[in-house]
Amino acid sequence: MALYTFGGTPADVLTTAAGDVVPDYPVLVRVAGTGQLVTALYEVDGTTPIGELRTNPAGSSQPGALRPFKTDVPAIEFEYNDAAGEPIRWYEAGREVAQEALAAALDSLSKEDGGTVEGPLVAAAGLSVVGGLDVTGGANVDELDVAGGMTVGGIFAPSSLSLAGMRIYNPRVLGAVGDGTHDDAPAVQAALDAAYAAGGGWVIVPSGTYRLATLPLRIRRNTRLTLMPGARMVRAAAVTMLLNGDSDQTFGGYTGHGNIVVEGGVWDMAGTVVTPSNMCMSFGHASNVTVRDTTVLDLPGYHGIEYNSIKTGRVLNCNFLGYIDPGGRDFSEAIQLDLAKGTAYFGGFGPADDTACVDILIDGCTVGPSGTAGTTAWPRGIGSHSASPNKPHRDVRVKNCRFESCAQFAIGAYTWEGVVIEGVQMRGCGAGIRVRTLDSSTASHRTPAGGSSPTITGSQPLTGFAINDMTFVGGGSYDAAIRIEGEDTGYVGLLTLDQITIKDVAGIGVRLMNVEDYTAQKVIVVNAGGTGISQFGTRRGRVTDCTVNGAGSAGITADSRSTPAASATDVAISGCTVTGTAANGVHIWDGTDVVIDDCDVYALTGYGVQISTNTNRPIIRNVRTRATTLAGINVTSTVTGAVRRGNTADAPSASTLATVASTTAETVLATWTIPANDAAAGTAYRFTAQGTASTTGTPTLTIRVRLGGAAGAVIASFTAVTTSSGISGRGWRVDGALLSVAPGSSGAWAGGASLSHHLASTTGAVQNELTDAAVTRDSTADQQLVVTAQWSASSASNTATTTAGSFTRAA
Repeated sequence: MALYTFGGTPADVLTTAAGDVVPDYPVLVRVAGTGQLVTALYEVDGTTPIGELRTNPAGSSQPGALRPFKTDVPAIEFEYNDAAGEPIRWYEAGREVAQEALAAALDSLSKEDGGTVEGPLVAAAGLSVVGGLDVTGGANVDELDVAGGMTVGGIFAPSSLSLAGMRIYNPRVLGAVGDGTHDDAPAVQAALDAAYAAGGGWVIVPSGTYRLATLPLRIRRNTRLTLMPGARMVRAAAVTMLLNGDSDQTFGGYTGHGNIVVEGGVWDMAGTVVTPSNMCMSFGHASNVTVRDTTVLDLPGYHGIEYNSIKTGRVLNCNFLGYIDPGGRDFSEAIQLDLAKGTAYFGGFGPADDTACVDILIDGCTVGPSGTAGTTAWPRGIGSHSASPNKPHRDVRVKNCRFESCAQFAIGAYTWEGVVIEGVQMRGCGAGIRVRTLDSSTASHRTPAGGSSPTITGSQPLTGFAINDMTFVGGGSYDAAIRIEGEDTGYVGLLTLDQITIKDVAGIGVRLMNVEDYTAQKVIVVNAGGTGISQFGTRRGRVTDCTVNGAGSAGITADSRSTPAASATDVAISGCTVTGTAANGVHIWDGTDVVIDDCDVYALTGYGVQISTNTNRPIIRNVRTRATTLAGINVTSTVTGAVRRGNTADAPSASTLATVASTTAETVLATWTIPANDAAAGTAYRFTAQGTASTTGTPTLTIRVRLGGAAGAVIASFTAVTTSSGISGRGWRVDGALLSVAPGSSGAWAGGASLSHHLASTTGAVQNELTDAAVTRDSTADQQLVVTAQWSASSASNTATTTAGSFTRAA
């Protein structure tokens, strides 16, 4: 097993970006170009294993220095996190690699034929050839150190062009200068061509500024393109910088040039100088394409990275900074997923076979401004804006990304399916995340590639979306922080929103439109200019453990008017808190079987909870309301089958018990207040008042039940009871029911009650009374239900006292 030596030199010192030494940090070692972890590390003796490679401790004479070690991998990448937690990675070849490469090149020359060396031989430490070597003039050299290229027997063998068996290519050897002045594109292309011609290889671009005026660069299958730290590609022509293939190729599906890695450095589109719209990197009809650890700078018009008809694409740890809109391009994405629909969608090469993207991972990227004069942040961060029938992009993951000052959506998942978005941060963006089914108003999106007219009439459903651990701070002037939108002909289904934090958004916090089978939980919206959480045309959903604190409109809404959800809504809002809104806390329009349960709604303008507009069978239970400018709960007259239980705003909103003594006037014994708009059609109330009476002589006692106070409509009027002589503390009880027949300002009510008493004898008696017909009282205003008493004779000894009372809203 051949071993190669790394580390142990003064240059191998770990530092932060500011140049401070980082002592005693864990270091990973990976196989260069693959990311595979190398675990077999040895001391320089080549036999003693090293369990973990670490930098020297702080007390070392060289803190932060890597100790020397050996492994069987000829080229590696060190990786560690600096003090700020940012990943640092760099490439290093084993010390023995160059010697092996030169030895292999020289060994291929026949010693018997007498190879000639033309030109000077320059000594270079570490490159040594031992053995016979015939040179011009017949000299024989036992040991020769060589630096740079040389021609031996007519064969040019530059050590920096290709290491034996490794197919590593350096554009500098092929003529690139890297001074920012010369056109280095031909040399870079030559290195890419050489890698492709060899069946695949690794093009490594050293530090420098490479002006590219002959574009596009074309990278083909099985190629890795690495820009070393300090390498900068600068666009100098109005053309895409990098394209995976040739204009005349006809690879369809995912059969084109794939197995490509592009990494490192800066790709400067120089959009303030070369102003026409172009892509930076465009990849189509391929599988296994990765772009990582690079920066795309100051792009005009189009996209930083376009993945069109790509299977297994990766964009990792990349930065997209600076954008210029040359006009009419206020919707461009830094990273775009597109499909092969035609040259207007992908102009690099064909065919236009409507191939979409599948298995895409975008992780650890940043989209924002560059600070270059004349540039802005990107309009959109990641997304799509074209479509074809039955061609969604599938299995897309966007993770751990940051978006700053995007003018529109940070993430636009247009016709994506099977999507995970998690760990994303958005600051000062015009909008946050949009999930959208096919927009049926755009005829071209209903038309397949090569078609002349739409093949579908509406939208199409999409399923499978998980959006977790998102923060959105500031912005929102373009649209909602989260907008999930389907159509009547194409719902968004199987959606989860979890751990969402939205603060200081100019418009709506969360907007769900034509969504089904969804859960929104642990969503916090603070200071929204519009509604906190808005639902329109949604069905079979749960909004759970969410908080809205401050909204320019309502807190949480569900609107099913004129949607398929009107007859089967099945939406529950539970365990939520709403406060500080400029309109109703929770508002439901239309729909069937909506539940509001165990919520706190307080300190707001409007109703705490309002149910209106033909809503059927709503349930409001265990809702706590207080400090609302209108009623805690309001159910309008068009609502049917409402059920209310256990709410603090349910009737009675007030209850009093009293004693009637020494009077012949009808006087209130017990009072319960039914709040305005508490009653819906069919609402039932049950009440009980129980007490005692005492007399002198045998006066009569008349007990009545009225709606509207002591002078209100009679619900029950019992026959006067002639009491026994001189009773003391004899019991009585009134049990009754009140029913709202038809609520409104001239609302109709019906009811009845029974009177049980021991006033006339010790054996007791019962009277039953019903209203002969409905009575009229205004249900839109507070109404007092009272039990009254009237003595036939005034005496200080004639007393009736209510000792207990209860009032419940039955349904």
